Amino acid sequence: MFVRRLLSVLLASILAMPVIADNTLVLPDKTKLLVLDGKNADKLDSKKGLALGNGRHQLVFQLKTLVRDGGDTKLFTTSPYVMTFDLSGDQTYTINAPKLKTTRDTDKLSQSPEAQFSITNVKGQTIPFEFSVFNKSGLLIGGDTVEDIQKFNLSDSPAAVRAMAGTVYIATPQGISYQVAQQPQPAVMPAPATAQPMSESMLQYWYNQADETTRERFLQWVSDSKQTGQ
Repeated sequence: MFVRRLLSVLLASILAMPVIADNTLVLPDKTKLLVLDGKNADKLDSKKGLALGNGRHQLVFQLKTLVRDGGDTKLFTTSPYVMTFDLSGDQTYTINAPKLKTTRDTDKLSQSPEAQFSITNVKGQTIPFEFSVFNKSGLLIGGDTVEDIQKFNLSDSPAAVRAMAGTVYIATPQGISYQVAQQPQPAVMPAPATAQPMSESMLQYWYNQADETTRERFLQWVSDSKQTGQ
């Protein structure tokens, strides 16, 4: 009875916590999205913006548009770009890209691509980001784009996010080896040597999800319940 009551209080407190709404990220026109946060995104509809939570994000994308070349019109596609940035505050963010109308515009973009992009919020404030261009000679862009970005995330590039690398298999002269990104581990209570009852495991889980103020209230409630014999 005691454990059930405590679990009920924990669950009610967790559900009463405020829900953090998503941020909206608006992409440039003519964007071909390839990878989002380490996952394949080429089928994702991003025309109305992407709903992204607070924290670190990484986009891999290309710009694809028609440009004038003298008296002709031709299709121009950029190299894949990587942008890594942090979002917070339930806001709308916009990735600003250059207008590509002529080959002069595309030449300028190719010479200094990072300088041609920016990220701003609704107040017009710029958001810092890391940027990189894929090296096509070292990375095969196509069906293996996700695997390519995972390898990239194991590199020393400022735009790399090691936590999004996953498990990457690499061919070596000795055979196939693999590297596993070090994922951040949540703080949990150490498990005892013997198996835990399900109710105790659930109790520890919900306790670890609560903030310090809520934990103090729980512990006070436990102490009061022990004294009254409930």
